[in-house]
Amino acid sequence: MNRLRAAGSRTVVGSIALVGVVALSVAGCSGDGKPTPKASASASPGASSAALKDESAAVLGWTPPAAVAKTVGHLEEIVTRVPVPATAEIISVRASNASTVLTWQVSSAKDIPFQGQSLEAPEYPATWPGGVRLVDPVGKKSYAVYTMEETYKLYCVCSRYPSHVGPDPVRMTAAYPPLPASATSVSVRIPNFAPVTVPVTRY
Repeated sequence: MNRLRAAGSRTVVGSIALVGVVALSVAGCSGDGKPTPKASASASPGASSAALKDESAAVLGWTPPAAVAKTVGHLEEIVTRVPVPATAEIISVRASNASTVLTWQVSSAKDIPFQGQSLEAPEYPATWPGGVRLVDPVGKKSYAVYTMEETYKLYCVCSRYPSHVGPDPVRMTAAYPPLPASATSVSVRIPNFAPVTVPVTRY
């Protein structure tokens, strides 16, 4: 049965190809056998200039959103475990019916490699800041970052922890489970930092 269908398909394709050749022959010749002149496509002089718009001023003038809250604490150098004073700034906590997205940044007065490892959680792999939690101040429920497992490996829906932290803030993002619809604020808990309460925006 499959052979009949395949053969039929080749017959139809062959017929279409033949009709296409005839159509091209007719379209390419006039009644007296002379080639029919083809109109050349001419682009409008103003078309390309109208399509392009200089957006450099908007891009270069863009400034990142300001932090809504700030907390101080310390990070630790992975080898010596010496505490390094640091500042964490919460940029936003945006909640939807599907998830809650935390955007924050961290900086320190001194640049030491692998400071970010002190943001880990013991139960998670040593590659991302799993120790950062969100706590609903009303329901007192703690939310850990979203994770997914593939072939016995665990991944987080978040940025990796920063391998270097210095005076220039390092920005990170992480996705958490959805907050209650009534939640208007949330407490951000970062290991070795003072808890800070920030407003929740909905999207």
